[in-house]
Amino acid sequence: MMIELFLSLALMAQDAPEAADTVTNEAMTEALPAENVEGEAESFDAETALAGVNAWLNGIETYQARFTQIAPDFSSSSGVLSIRRPGRLRFEYDAPSPLLVVADGTTVAISDSDLDTVDRVPLRSTPLWWLLKPDVNLAEDANVTDVWQEDGYLYVATRDRSDEMDGTALFAFNPETYVLEEWFVTDSLGYTTRVTLTDVETDVRLNPRLFVLEDPEEDRRGRRQ
Repeated sequence: MMIELFLSLALMAQDAPEAADTVTNEAMTEALPAENVEGEAESFDAETALAGVNAWLNGIETYQARFTQIAPDFSSSSGVLSIRRPGRLRFEYDAPSPLLVVADGTTVAISDSDLDTVDRVPLRSTPLWWLLKPDVNLAEDANVTDVWQEDGYLYVATRDRSDEMDGTALFAFNPETYVLEEWFVTDSLGYTTRVTLTDVETDVRLNPRLFVLEDPEEDRRGRRQ
């Protein structure tokens, strides 16, 4: 279950909520922004908006922000997101969460310090690749199902073009600067996770060691030497 949720960008390491949580998940799903409807401003140009998003993502070298993650049962966790493009990312959760997620350019690793485990998947097999690849083009890399502007956000709805990964991701950008500010992920079971970004900084100095995560056994061997 951890890997399935991670592949959907939910970034959760707990099992899916039990049936008793269905009501709260329905409330989260209902909170999703509605997709574009007839009657929206005719001046909105989806192609231009996507080009702006691609340009912003491709222009990033480093990026750092605080994140708040709301799970389907409305439990909350937070931490620091760091990105060094291309290929590198770190979700460092605040205590008491035992989680750490690191993309090193080749793989994405989920570390659980309570269990002393590290699970890895190829970066290219996750939707993170859409944001971290050297030349981002969302219209080509993902199946963009809708683009619209509402309530001060530019929304881009996506799903996996190959249909190998179930679920959908809805990204929310600033419509003027194209800065990524939020996303919603709905997994194959219909559970939605929301991640909101604040205190965004770009072109910050980031230690390359942030994007290196050793397996527990390798770490122990290194300390013995």
